[in-house]
Amino acid sequence: MSIKPTRSLAEKTSALLEMLSDYPGRSSVMMRCLITSALVIMISMTLQIPFLALSLIAVFYVTQKNVVLSKMTAILFFSGTTLAIGLSILTLKFTYSYPMLRILLAYVLFFGSVYMMRASKAGIVFFLTSVIIIYTHTFADVTDNADLVVRLMMWLWVAINYSILLTLITNLLFIPQDPVQQFRQVMLAQNNETLQRLECLINKTPLPEAVSAEVLQGKILSLQHLLAFAVMHNRQYKNTKAFQLARLNTISTLYLAAQHLQPVADTGLLLQVREACLALQASMANDSQFVMPEGPEWQPSSGTSPVLLKMLDTLVAFSHHHDVQAPVTQPAPEKKPFQLNPTYLKFALKTALSSFICYLIYVATDWQGIHTIMLSCVIVAQSSLGTTTQRALLRVIGAVIGSLIALLMVVLVMPHIDTIVGLLLMTLPVVALGAWVYAGSEKMSYAGIQLMFTFALALLEAFGPTFELVEIRDRIIGILLGVGIATLTHVLLWPEVEGEQLWKSISRILQNASQRIKQHAGNSLVSLQLWQELANCENIAARVALEPGGAPGDDQSEYDIYTTQAVLGHVREVLYIMDSMAVEADQTADAVYAPLRERASELLALSARAVSEPAVLAGWQSETTPADFQPQSALDRKVQHLFYEIAELLASQKKRLAEDREFDL
Repeated sequence: MSIKPTRSLAEKTSALLEMLSDYPGRSSVMMRCLITSALVIMISMTLQIPFLALSLIAVFYVTQKNVVLSKMTAILFFSGTTLAIGLSILTLKFTYSYPMLRILLAYVLFFGSVYMMRASKAGIVFFLTSVIIIYTHTFADVTDNADLVVRLMMWLWVAINYSILLTLITNLLFIPQDPVQQFRQVMLAQNNETLQRLECLINKTPLPEAVSAEVLQGKILSLQHLLAFAVMHNRQYKNTKAFQLARLNTISTLYLAAQHLQPVADTGLLLQVREACLALQASMANDSQFVMPEGPEWQPSSGTSPVLLKMLDTLVAFSHHHDVQAPVTQPAPEKKPFQLNPTYLKFALKTALSSFICYLIYVATDWQGIHTIMLSCVIVAQSSLGTTTQRALLRVIGAVIGSLIALLMVVLVMPHIDTIVGLLLMTLPVVALGAWVYAGSEKMSYAGIQLMFTFALALLEAFGPTFELVEIRDRIIGILLGVGIATLTHVLLWPEVEGEQLWKSISRILQNASQRIKQHAGNSLVSLQLWQELANCENIAARVALEPGGAPGDDQSEYDIYTTQAVLGHVREVLYIMDSMAVEADQTADAVYAPLRERASELLALSARAVSEPAVLAGWQSETTPADFQPQSALDRKVQHLFYEIAELLASQKKRLAEDREFDL
């Protein structure tokens, strides 16, 4: 047995360049960050508002892809900073003269905030609360002047919240499209692609290449996310959520079916479907009720394309949704009594312990420049060991790059500037770089924030030229120490690994797929929920690969990572083929393929059981379609492909679960 070799340097470079490449919306996020950051720098430097680096952090976080997310983030940030500053001032009011009591009470509040960061839906509020509590807690160690400490806290509140307000105004001015418009435009774009493929058949021109399962998954999930934002933003969409979801399913079904269109001799049905899609396009553009165009009722014959019939049936079914304005009432969720979660308590204890160790180092060394050491413990702390490791890695990478840029600026640029214009010319390119990375993939977005923050801490905290290289050194040392201590604590104390959760999720997907393929082909489209669950599994798998112990040098871990990715790839192909079969099969074909669908359902159920009961695969031998099955049509080949993917899926699981593994390195 051999394992998949690690990716080459060229492949890693290609993947990095792909994550840094442009895509729709990325430039907009970067420009909004850049414009607001320029305004914040000018205002803070002119009015001498301290904590400029924290102001820029708020700018980045509040700048989101749409108005809904920007407003929500702004409200949560305002709530978190107000709560944190209020608690910090109350703590100092009663414990300022008693250092031991002050430290104890601060960490009690910190512990509670970190716990609620995991337990509450508004986790970002308590994340900010914990960060500010642990940050302002050190103000009392710097000076004996209580008035100065309170003044610093109030300035901290001003620095964060004025930048939040400015960012929100900028986003409202420079995002002309609300989520409803974005949702409508994406639907129109997908339906337009469907129309283009229909036009190719009508004009007898070559069809474009069909999209892959991965691309289809991305398009379906993007529509789902945009619908969620549209429902949050628009009351009409909220009241007609069922109708909007039906329209989304119609667009996705038509788009999938169009990928399997083949040239047809009789263009009557083709023209009818094209006219119906044009009517659907017009109804979406006007956000009005869809009505099927009048025309002769089509009578299918033996040579009728099942794909076109599926598209026509889908359009007819959607035309029956007349309750556009009917509000949807949902029962109130059942309230559960509050209970302490042991996992969250352990998480809060680990985070508080690592932060306290860093605080002891900070106080014992009397090293003011490494005050970021405690902040790192909160920022790195995530809900799983893989996510924690990923955040730690991104923080270190961003901090190192930001510090190196700051060092070069101090040595080469700072001696030659003496105006705010020069400061902006020096700073904004770095802010733009950080914003570009931040607006990209979630796998690396935090590195952009950290790059900008480290750079700003080194050069923008003073209201004049900075020539101190010691500050840059201290910042990076504080970050590295904090990240190292926090990561070590999470690795040694109750590590929260996600491997078991990953395979439970895969088992649930396979079980749902097994049940769905039993249904009539016309009703067996893979639901949005299954595609969403698959996307969640892929995200968990990426985090599991970063957990300590999963290093490329570990043969066993390397094999587990490879087999997990292989299993997820086969699951994606199975879901894609199930959708393809659903749009290509008619009732006659469904009756013919019923025994094969039953067997495929049994094999998927077997694969789901194998996750928790490995012994069920002990006697399984590789099988595809029955020996007497001779593929003759395109649908036959898809059935054959389905069984092949299921066989490969089971084979991958069997290899992974084998007790004795021999690695051919």
